[in-house]
Order: sequence, then structure tokens, then C-alpha cells
Amino acid sequence: MRPFESKWSRFFPVIVGLMFGLSIALLIITITLLTRISKDAEFLPESSGNIVTGGTGIFSGEAIVAARYRVSPAVVSVTAYRTQTVYANQASDQWFQLFRGRSPRLTRQKYPSYGSGVIVNPDGYILTNEHVVRNAEEIYVTMKDSTEVVATLIGSTPEFDMALLKIEGRKLPYAPFGDSDRIEIGEPVIAIGSPFTYLFNDNQATVTAGVISALHRDVKQGSRSVQIFKDMIQTDAVINPGNSGGPLVSSEGLVIGINTFIFSSSSGSSNIGMGFAIPVNTARMVMEELRQYGRFRSVWTGLVIRELTPTIVQELNIPFMKGLVVTQLEQGGPGEAAGIQVGDVIIEINGTTILGAPQAEREIFGLQVGDSLEIVLWRNGSTLSVQLHLVEAQDRA
Repeated sequence: MRPFESKWSRFFPVIVGLMFGLSIALLIITITLLTRISKDAEFLPESSGNIVTGGTGIFSGEAIVAARYRVSPAVVSVTAYRTQTVYANQASDQWFQLFRGRSPRLTRQKYPSYGSGVIVNPDGYILTNEHVVRNAEEIYVTMKDSTEVVATLIGSTPEFDMALLKIEGRKLPYAPFGDSDRIEIGEPVIAIGSPFTYLFNDNQATVTAGVISALHRDVKQGSRSVQIFKDMIQTDAVINPGNSGGPLVSSEGLVIGINTFIFSSSSGSSNIGMGFAIPVNTARMVMEELRQYGRFRSVWTGLVIRELTPTIVQELNIPFMKGLVVTQLEQGGPGEAAGIQVGDVIIEINGTTILGAPQAEREIFGLQVGDSLEIVLWRNGSTLSVQLHLVEAQDRA
């Protein structure tokens, strides 16, 4: 008797083979499609680049445009006029002076310098750099619609290179402030300015994009360190000549700094990708001082100090080499009131170890009248803590 055999049993191996082959074919097709999609995809992973001019990268073209729309209406041109004495006709007057013994004819000539500024409230207050309006006799502001208006200097401070101007107006477009204490290295930014309005038919703002390159930079000016810019934001966003006083803006469209200066090539003809801006938190603090008092009130500690030297260490029997020794107390000053004595060594200010004068200057920089310093001193083999209350420098009289 033949064993029972279903007619489907003969086709079972064929069916299994066909299903296996179909699965392999579908897998190959899926891999091929995914590969093509990834190559043609518009969206890139966040780790693949810095600034993307299209699409949706970490600082897309759309974000740049949105930030510009939010801030650029408040960006203005600042023109400062000064006068200087010049020869009325330099060539002929010098000839008469040399060969005829006549005195040259002199005349007063007005000449302009240009910068940028940013309106910071709807009533017409404008922040710019002090060097933009230094020694200016007349100041004019050119608005986005090319309207030129007279500006009044409320106050300025070369210490921070900040100036506050005021124009007449109400409900003016103004730029919102961010928080410069929360920004990070590598964060994308744009620099906005309105330079050289006399060269163009409009007052369109100039926009450049980049990232924050470094934070808390102390920058010396010149080989003799005539002035030091402290706690600056460094960026590779191009800050063109005439952009001084314009805003440095975050990707959210918030002002995080005031553009101030650049490093250029040795010939001074090109930007080498290092621009610097004053943090907006510093600018805001200075602005409030200028607005309220018409000046920035410099603080006074009443201390005369110097860095430790081997001779001082030996004479005072100090068991370390870093710190600041108090060499003099100004009578009636905050140092005297805090109980500090000549010969004390300052080793810490507000929790920061003081190795030399730069650290002390950094801790005091930006503090206002009424602020306090928590100072740790070394005195006769032991340490003690005192609190020094800062007062206005001119109060010494």
C-alpha cells in the first residue's frame, strides 16, 4: 500500500525557495533606497558642520535672516564731527612762509568719522563705542530709512569704551538684550553694523556670520599696553571698519555684545578673523550708570599694592611667592575702614586666588559703587577675611 502523500508536499520546497528569494530581493531594494535617500537628504546631522547657509543646520540661513529681521531695524549709523586747524591753502601758504616770510593762513575745518550704534529702548537711547564719539562736537544718527537726526551724548567712559546717546522719538524699534553670561564658545553669532552711509543710497545694515571663538579675553592695546580691554568676547564674524558700536547677535536674535575692534594684518589692510565685542551684561551695567549719573562712577579701594618680590618675601618672612602686598593705606579709604594694614598680603578676592595684579584687576573690573570685595589676607603667619566696601573714586576729596 502506497503511503499517503499530499499534492502540496511536492510544492513546499519550491514555495520556501521563492519566499526566501523574495525576502533577499526586498532587503537589497531597501538598502539601496536608504542609501540613495541618505545621499540626497536635505537634513544633515548636527555634528556635521558649523554654519549652514540653507536647510536647517545649527545656524541656518533662515535663522540668520530671522535674527537680522529682529535686530537690524534698531541698528543705526553714527557720524561724529570734530574740527581741526589746517592751512587754508596748504601748498601756497607753505611757499609764502618759506620764501616770503609770511605767516600761513589757518582755518578751522570740520571733518567726520563714522561708526554704528544700536537703539536699546523705544525712547531713543542708543549704545555705541566711546571711541566713535570721542571729542565730537556734533553727533548725528542715520536711521534705517536714511533719516538723519541730531543725537545728544548722555555720557561716555573710555574705561569700558562705551557711550550712551539719545535721540528724540517714541516707540522706536529697539533691539532686545540677551545674557552674555550664558553664551558658549562655538555658539553661532552674527555681527550687524551700518557703516559708510555716505557711500550708499540707503542705510541698509551689513550682516556677517560666524561663531564665538573665545570668551573672557583681556586684550592689550599696543606694545606699551596703554589700555587693556577686559573680559571681551572674541568672534570670527567679520567686524568691518565702521561697524564699531553695532550689535553682536545670537541665533535667537538677542544682542549679546557690542562690536568694538578687530585684529588686522600687519599692514592694517585686512581682517584676520579676530573681532572683539563688549559683553552685553557689561554694556547694560555701564548704560544704566551713564543714564542715571551721566558718567561711569569709578570705584576706589583706598589701597596701594604691589606684587611680591624675593626681597619683600624675605623681609616679611612670607612663606610663599605669589600675592599682593599692601604698601600704603589712603587715609579715610575703604581699605582702612575694612581693617587692612600695611604689610598684609592679599591672597584671595571673592573666592579667586590672587597670583598677581592681573587677577586682582579682573576681580575689581566691572564692579560698581556699593559693591563689596571679600578679601582673604595673610598677616603674621595666619589668614583672616575682611570685607571691603567700594566707594566712588572722586569721593576721596
